[in-house]
This record gives sequence, C-alpha cells and structure tokens, in this order.
Amino acid sequence: MLDLSIIIVNWNTRDLLRNCLRSIYKKTEGINYEVIVVDNASKDESTKMVKDEFPQVKLIENKKNVGFAKGNNQGFSLARGKYILLLNPDTELIDNSLLKMVNFLDLNKDAGAVGPKFLYPDGTFQRYYARFPTFLSVMTRWFFPDKLAYRIKSTRSYLMLDDDFSRIMEIEHIAAACIMVRRCLFSEENLMDEKFPIFFGDVDLSHRIYDKGFKIYFLPQAQIIHYGKRGGTEQGKVSLALSAECFLSLTNYFYKYHGVIKATLLRVLFSLSFGIRSLEGVAENLVGIKDKEGLKYEIRRFYTFLTKKSVFTDDLPEKEENIQ
Repeated sequence: MLDLSIIIVNWNTRDLLRNCLRSIYKKTEGINYEVIVVDNASKDESTKMVKDEFPQVKLIENKKNVGFAKGNNQGFSLARGKYILLLNPDTELIDNSLLKMVNFLDLNKDAGAVGPKFLYPDGTFQRYYARFPTFLSVMTRWFFPDKLAYRIKSTRSYLMLDDDFSRIMEIEHIAAACIMVRRCLFSEENLMDEKFPIFFGDVDLSHRIYDKGFKIYFLPQAQIIHYGKRGGTEQGKVSLALSAECFLSLTNYFYKYHGVIKATLLRVLFSLSFGIRSLEGVAENLVGIKDKEGLKYEIRRFYTFLTKKSVFTDDLPEKEENIQ
C-alpha cells in the first residue's frame, strides 16, 4: 500500500494547479505517494496541461461540475494510500510538509487527521481554522457587524482568534484546502457527505472523525502556501449560487448535528436577513439610489434561500457573478 494518496479537485485553475503539482513533485521526499486530479469540466485547458506536463497523475475528467464533495469521493474511490490528503489547487507545499504530516499520523494513533499551518504568499499566517459552529457563534458571527462580532467571546472562540498557533494542538476543524486523513476511517463509506456539495463538507468531515473516536491536530512544522482563490476568482467575490449555497449548507449542517428546531430557526433568521436586505434595495431604488444589479442579486438570493435545500442538486455554475 502507498503511504499517501493526494486528491486535488480542480475547476478552472490551470495555472494554480500547475504550480501546485510542481510543488508536490519538488517538495515531497521520503514517502510513496500518488496524485489524483479530478477536473470538474474546466474550460481553461486544465486537463490538457495535466496530460502534457504531469503524465504520472491519475486524471478524472468530469463532463460537468459535480462539486467539491463528489469530486473528492471520485478520487477517494481510486486512492490506494494509507492516508488521504485533500488538497486545493491554489496551494503550494513548503519543505517536505507531507512527510511531516505522514510521520505525525504514524506516531500518533489517536489522530484521525492532521492539518498544516496555512500561509499567505507573503509568508504571513492565514487563519483557516475554526471550532464547530454553535447556534450562538453563528448568531454573533453572521448577524452582527464585523467590528462588533470580532469583539464577542463566542465569535472569537469559534474563529480561534485567541489561540496559540505556534504549537502542536488538537483542533476541531481544519479546512479541506489541506487535510490528511486516515483512509481506514472511511473504508465503508464516502469520504465526503455529498449533501454538502461545496461548503461545510470539511466541517462535516471533521465532525465525523471525532464521532469515530479520533482527534484532529494542527501541525505548525508542516507549512503550505494557500492563495485563497476558487475557480479563478479572488476571495470576496462569489456567485449568487455560491453565496446562497454557503448559508443553505450551514443550515443543513445544523439539521444534521443540532436538530430540526435550531436548524429551522436559523433558516428563518437568514431568510429574514436576506429579505430585509432586499427591501432595503427596493427602498434605495425608490429614492433614486441606483444599484439595480445589487437589488437583483439580493432578491434572487432571498428567493433561492427561501425555496431550496441546495442550489447544486444538478449542475454547478459555470461562471462567477460578483457580489455588487
């Protein structure tokens, strides 16, 4: 059995994917590994680049964008490694990080998964970690202005703003931009729950690892660069569908782990919030403040959130629409 299977789900990130793959083959030594790229119908010749420049990669070419969760499950079905690494294409490895993570899992049998220290391209620390969301932390994080929210204890605890990331520590949730998991924990089930096509699938994965009696650790000695881009779009810009799906997935997460009452209440509160924003947009247009695209965005997001359980039951979007 191989030490490690690396699964990368790609969607229109050809140049980032190229740099990611180069870093894997240049910066990984001392372990036997395979790389599996799952391409979600990219339009930027990502698959041609992989075939031409990295023929050793196992490539799955989807005819449509099936999402992050299903894409990882496709890769997982082919994986032969003792450990599975979920890795975003907008990452680059530093100093043999994967060997350090493999060694950590070998030595710590209570660890179901381990994650690295994420860095911005300029080398500064990137906070990409969190505790499991609670009803209180969701309220303070998403229903208060940022300046106030970040002063509240429940928000700070949820986002781990006061934790010491200079040491190895147990952690509840590490983003699937880079997380290494014991393959044996999911030998009889999908790695990712496809009820979470894009968002909160990694939170669900972490929760399931803890439910199996294992822990997740943060390993600062293993470091990666994370550019924070998705589908060629900078962070902070997201399509209407992705915005609605994020909050729908959050409420679905609450249905799964916190019960119907809290999940329903959360959905009602988000619906009210989006509805109020739509009404504000209507009022602004009535008094001559013209932002018709922004108004259309808020109304459509409100309607989508109110009427769907998931935006991506079928095809995922093929282009990004920026929030106004």
